[in-house]
Amino acid sequence: MREEKIDVFLNTFRLLLEGALACLDNGKAFNQKINEIEQCLLNASPSLVSQLARQPIEIEQGETIRTIIALIEELELKSNAKLDWFQDLDRHLKRTLANDI
Repeated sequence: MREEKIDVFLNTFRLLLEGALACLDNGKAFNQKINEIEQCLLNASPSLVSQLARQPIEIEQGETIRTIIALIEELELKSNAKLDWFQDLDRHLKRTLANDI
C-alpha cells in the first residue's frame, strides 16, 4: 500500500473478506481470495503501520474494524466447519474401505 488512506485499506480488506465468504464452496476461487487477502495485508503493512503511528483511528474506522473482525470470525468458523466435514468424510471412507478389505 502506498500512502493510501486507512479507510481505503479497511474497505478493500472488508470487500476481500466478503468475497472469500461468497466463494467458500469453490475451492479454487476461495484459495485465490485468501491469497489476495494475504497479499493485501503484506502490501499494506509498512505504510499502514506508519500511518497509524501518525494519526489515531476514528470512530467510523473502529466500526469498520469491528465489521472486519466479525467477517474474519465468520470465515474462520465456516472454513473450519468445512474442513471438519471433509476430515470426517475421510475417516468414514477409510473405515469403510478397511472393513471391505
